[in-house]
Amino acid sequence: MYRRYKTAESQQKREEEKANTIVNACWKLVEDQCKDNTLNEINKPSENDGGGLWKIVRVFVSSTFSDMFCEREVLVKKVFPELREWCEERRIRLMECDLRWGVPKDTNSEETIRCCMEELDRCHVDTNGCPFFVTLLGERYGWIPEEKDIGSDLKDQYSWVANTSITHMEILHGAYRCGNPNALFLLRNPKIVTEIPEDFQDRFVDKDILSKSHVQELKKKLKTKFPNQFFEYQCKFSSVLEKAGRKRVILDVSDEFAERVLTFLKTRISQFYPECNVETNNTEQLDIVELEQSNFLERKTHFFIGYNEVIETLLAYAKGINPDNLRIEGEKTAFVRDPTFWQNEDDDNLLMCLSGDVGQGKTSILATFVERAKKMGLKVFYHFVGATGTSEQPDVLLRRMTEFIKGAKIDVPENTYDLKEFYMKLLKEEFDDLRQSKSQFLLVLDGLDELRSRDAIAHLSWLSPRFPGNVRVVVSTSTNHLPTLHRTKEHACFLMEVPQLTLPEAKDVISQYLGQYNKKLDENQIKVILSKPSSLNPLWLTILAEQLRTFGDFRTLDKHIDALSDTINGLIQYILKDLIANDDTGKMEKALGVLVLSNGFPEVDMQNILGDTDVEEAIPALHWAKIRRALKPFTYISGIDREIRFIHGAFYQNTDTLGMYHNVIVDYLMVRCRNRAIIQTKVPYHCQKANLYDKLVEFMRHSESASTIPSFRRSIILKSARCIQVADPVLPASMPVVLCRGCSHSYRGFSAKHFPMNKDACVICGEHIISLKENVVDAFLCMRHSFGQSKLLGKCILCEMPVRKDGNGKVADFMGAQGKLCVPCSFGIGRKQCSYVGKKK
Repeated sequence: MYRRYKTAESQQKREEEKANTIVNACWKLVEDQCKDNTLNEINKPSENDGGGLWKIVRVFVSSTFSDMFCEREVLVKKVFPELREWCEERRIRLMECDLRWGVPKDTNSEETIRCCMEELDRCHVDTNGCPFFVTLLGERYGWIPEEKDIGSDLKDQYSWVANTSITHMEILHGAYRCGNPNALFLLRNPKIVTEIPEDFQDRFVDKDILSKSHVQELKKKLKTKFPNQFFEYQCKFSSVLEKAGRKRVILDVSDEFAERVLTFLKTRISQFYPECNVETNNTEQLDIVELEQSNFLERKTHFFIGYNEVIETLLAYAKGINPDNLRIEGEKTAFVRDPTFWQNEDDDNLLMCLSGDVGQGKTSILATFVERAKKMGLKVFYHFVGATGTSEQPDVLLRRMTEFIKGAKIDVPENTYDLKEFYMKLLKEEFDDLRQSKSQFLLVLDGLDELRSRDAIAHLSWLSPRFPGNVRVVVSTSTNHLPTLHRTKEHACFLMEVPQLTLPEAKDVISQYLGQYNKKLDENQIKVILSKPSSLNPLWLTILAEQLRTFGDFRTLDKHIDALSDTINGLIQYILKDLIANDDTGKMEKALGVLVLSNGFPEVDMQNILGDTDVEEAIPALHWAKIRRALKPFTYISGIDREIRFIHGAFYQNTDTLGMYHNVIVDYLMVRCRNRAIIQTKVPYHCQKANLYDKLVEFMRHSESASTIPSFRRSIILKSARCIQVADPVLPASMPVVLCRGCSHSYRGFSAKHFPMNKDACVICGEHIISLKENVVDAFLCMRHSFGQSKLLGKCILCEMPVRKDGNGKVADFMGAQGKLCVPCSFGIGRKQCSYVGKKK
């Protein structure tokens, strides 16, 4: 037994000596190679950065895979989303390069190695040889390729060091040889290994003697060469979870890890692109609406594939060539768009209308069309409804368009009552002038079906039936909103429907989207995706690709793809549930409830509503940052109120499990919110959706914010809270609405206005009723809401005090007053409807 022990000990010692010899030889060769590299002391952007408004920053992540799963999850789901948001504020586009994800199954070893090294070359080119480089080190060295796995050209090109792993070569090529100041090295505390169950320790510690020797020497060399860029972080064992049929060790990575990476990269990027710092951007001098429209255009053209024939047809139309391949459609009679007002001529141009289903890419098509038209030298005005909170207002669209054509700012007179009519007159004058001039204009209006007037009778009344010969107009609308579609066809127009993507185009969408993040699916995975019914819809494809991008374990990717829904709504539901499941703040479900139910919510109010509303404390900044980062891929911020909105209206359809938050939103808005415009629009909406009629009546009658809502609008809002039973005075059980003497001579009983007195106000909406006999309609209550009243004794509608009536059932002037209804509230059947408003039992 002793002899065996001594033999084993001797054998191990020889193997250790052999390993040390190999490691020392490797490092001698590396140090010789380093002498041929010169450190870039002046770290400046490459001359090939394009010189555009947006800069590119690539961050290469190097590590072994299975033992660094949790750290990579932190990078992908927490660090990079926050860093990306920080970069976008500086007009920098962040690209993280994580080459351990999605290496195709059928890729051979040499192709895998070349893929990793060539991607690192791209990072070198962008940064003059000093790529932004993050290395994660544990107790594993990684795969050491054999001699046959590395071709001779690959060896020569990258000065390959034999007997080293791919991870080691990435570190040499990306950081060590050039002394890269943009490289960060993060060492996991090795004590964590003792906490991991024995069955899983092989995933975290190498047993091979050569690998062990390499790991220890690599750590020493890096710490010596990069003392200010080498840091240790802590982890704790959490649990073992099974995901998609594979057990995985879950570690709790310290917050210091994420903070260290963020701080380092922000510092280095700021030094690399000092001209992109927020403080030096002179955006305060720009019109915020114009700037946000420009930024929206940039976002929509950044990733665009397919639809070449549609773009070419639009460009031909913009240049004055009417398309022969499109049908001309138009209704027989004009309902709203009045040709007599515009006085169009026979040779004026027809409107071009682009229509399509939800998610078909209408906005991206028009954004790309605008960019190409501008490059052709055309003078282009564009307005994307949904780009900002105010972009949905027709008045804002008309102001921008009129000022663009006029070439000057417009001063609106203070006494202007109807802004739409004001701008229509100016537009008509400009169109008349354009007929006499040679100035050419292209007007592009996207998303007419999303304007706030979309359900109004006068929707699109400002859109001229035809346009002067040197003016071309392209609009878009969803085929799902028939009122807008029919309104555009009130007069003859070119109608073009957006076709579906072809299979090659759909494949390009999924491949190129993932390719932006250096991730790739194999052919079988792409085939499965393209076999799904919604695979030709760009929205479904991009949402799917974004979900796959953040999926951590590519080994179980096949099962994950199979499990994803093949409909847009189903996929969005999965994403919302996944956001809640991966949330560690306990606030994600509430955040989603607020956003989905409210169609967008101001950022500052989101922080307040997610906090402790009882003591008026906002959500902790760290928790909000986590939620904001998680939502970032699916939302954008618009408007001066920085309203957070989902990237597409389809997200707002998933309200099944979130309806409970209507009440939460109403309570917050009525108590804590200080934004009157938000309060006026959102409180009635949420009260109606959740049947909170008592709160709706309380808000409309007693809130100062509601006092400025127009009377006609107040009548419409309160109609939803009004009893639907018949209260006809010819019915014996119907009783008149009465007010006691005190209430009838008081104010603010039916609205928060200081005028009129209650006896002269409508008992529904509080509108002042002028005492003209033909305009006055008495208000009555149905049998249910007049219970306890009689012909001789009534009950005050406000304070419930008994009110005595005369023998004819009328209230004498000295006893009180009879309640009345205004014209809107008594219109149609309103005069014979119960006048009770409030909770419906």
